[in-house]
Amino acid sequence: MRAALALWMVFPLAAAAQEGIFEGQGDVGTVLHKGFVEYMAGSRTYRLTGSGENVWGTADAFQFAWKKMSGDVSLTADITFPNTEGEAHKKAMLMIRQSLDADSAYADAALHGNGLTSLQSRDEKGAATHEIQSNVSAPRRLRITKAGQYFYMSIAAEGEELHPAGGAMRVPIEGPYYVGLGVCAHNKDEIASAAFSNVQVTPAVPSTASRKLYSTLETIMVASTDRRVVYTAPERLESPTWTTDNMLLFTAGGKRYRIPVDGGKPEEVATEQPGGAPDGSESERRISPDGQRAAFLAQEEQTEGEVTLRMITLANQRTTVLAKFRAVPGTINLPSWSPDGRRLAFVSYQLIP
Repeated sequence: MRAALALWMVFPLAAAAQEGIFEGQGDVGTVLHKGFVEYMAGSRTYRLTGSGENVWGTADAFQFAWKKMSGDVSLTADITFPNTEGEAHKKAMLMIRQSLDADSAYADAALHGNGLTSLQSRDEKGAATHEIQSNVSAPRRLRITKAGQYFYMSIAAEGEELHPAGGAMRVPIEGPYYVGLGVCAHNKDEIASAAFSNVQVTPAVPSTASRKLYSTLETIMVASTDRRVVYTAPERLESPTWTTDNMLLFTAGGKRYRIPVDGGKPEEVATEQPGGAPDGSESERRISPDGQRAAFLAQEEQTEGEVTLRMITLANQRTTVLAKFRAVPGTINLPSWSPDGRRLAFVSYQLIP
């Protein structure tokens, strides 16, 4: 009896994984402690235990339970850490991976031990990993969706319906590929466990009838190009501006809002400057971070499709033309200031010398 029990404990996955929806398991990359998977059929829960230094950079080390698939897919699960202590950045992951090589292209929805939740990816073999951090900490249920070459993460707190976490990442993973559950201790000398329940692997079939517009306000680290979600909503968000007091201004539904750059609840604010000419020939005027200037786009009546980017000094109302370009008739895009107030970003289809 002891020998049989010991054998089951050491090699639980060879039989257990086949009782669930996954075909196999194993350690990806170099790990010091062999990982394993336990499947509890009664609760349809997978408990993964593994080691590994990290899933990041140009190569990974973690425990992975997987099945091979092709086409578009969604992987969904409730995720918890049985032991919430220890390494803050241990990871439980819903992963789609091109191969079992340590440096494979992949995308995952990763829940960290401290609640940080990110959509992460490596867009080609041996490339660096990048991420979009969610503005929601420790959601109960996660989903990763592969739609062609794009990957999306959805999240839900206890009692909520799944909704987009914001942002998408392009990773050209082609079938057949590996889809499954992963755990990484984030410390090569340690082990970590995570429980995945209510696991579902379903085809991601696009439906135009169920599509809904979502917009995401994000910040981007210039050095790494990693992103962080500030706010996401089922409407069109436009024209973000970064203020000197570390707030973001944006437009939604014709109204202006402000929100802390680290996230929070948007609050409506009065429009900083009357929005454009009555006939729509001017865009909304965008105030600079220092509050001393405004930038706007103006359509030129004498030349169809010609637009000028202008800046006005608020103290003396002096206007300067900064650039001329041609735009698609009937469209006009708002300019945005850089945080230091030294540069303006705008959409141009053809600059005019």
